[in-house]
Amino acid sequence: MGLRGDGVWFGFLQAGEKSSPVVRDTSLDTGKPSSIYLFNLRRGAILEYQLAVVEGKLRELTEAEAALVDELRDAFQAARASFTPRRARRPKYSSRALSRPLRSEEPEDEYVDEIPYQLLGDDDVMPGADGFDDLQVEPKEHRPGA
Repeated sequence: MGLRGDGVWFGFLQAGEKSSPVVRDTSLDTGKPSSIYLFNLRRGAILEYQLAVVEGKLRELTEAEAALVDELRDAFQAARASFTPRRARRPKYSSRALSRPLRSEEPEDEYVDEIPYQLLGDDDVMPGADGFDDLQVEPKEHRPGA
């Protein structure tokens, strides 16, 4: 594959009915050594291909296909302007991980060591157990019109 000085290669993907002129730009990185991005003129998009699958199907353009270079370059540049590589789209940390509260260092007890008051009968409550028996409230004087 003969790359130009800017890391762009114009070629042809020989894949039966899906064959198409393609552009390979080495500056577009998939983040995986096993795949590459190719601009597929027939599909009008930059697509990710498995290198092991397409490597043997890529070839140089023939003289007749070389007439497509200008169309191929223009279509590639238009697609490239709106393309974001998958590697750049993925956040470094998942948004789910960032939205979760941090775990406290001391785990909270998962049991309750007090029985709710509603579950006890009147005979089971000791005076002062609820904390209100020793509370003294002074009655207010009722003044009419106040």
